[in-house]
Amino acid sequence: MKKLLLIAVMTCSLSALTVNAATTHEVENFNRASELSASAVQSKNYDRAFGYLETASKLGNKISQFTLALLYMEGLGVKEDFTQAYLWLNVASEIKEKRWRKVRDQIHNSLSEEQIVALKPLVDEYIEKYGAKTQEVSCYKRKATGTNRKLMSCTKRLTPGR
Repeated sequence: MKKLLLIAVMTCSLSALTVNAATTHEVENFNRASELSASAVQSKNYDRAFGYLETASKLGNKISQFTLALLYMEGLGVKEDFTQAYLWLNVASEIKEKRWRKVRDQIHNSLSEEQIVALKPLVDEYIEKYGAKTQEVSCYKRKATGTNRKLMSCTKRLTPGR
């Protein structure tokens, strides 16, 4: 009986470690894709940036979601696609960044009522899949060193027991 209990405890411990390892892996992917995409965008290597931005965006990084939308709008590193830009801008705008919402609203105002209605289920789906709540991401503005300018920063949280 003690052996069975010990095996059960060890099995639960191992499965908990596996789940936490996956969560840790996801956070590491989030951080890695975010850093590599920022570097690629800064060096104007949009082809390279696109893949990293897409990964970071799907992991919930709001900054990456906004930047990915801009690439879609401008056709940088990807074929111009205002539908994808609009979808990602809606997800990024969850955090209520005025500048981002202004860009989103520009596209929104250029759409017909039929287009808005047709895109609504996709917007909801993207927010459900890649939104801050589902992806366990929090964003905040922090003061940049040596300036009064505030920069957006996003982090992905580890979920205990997940």
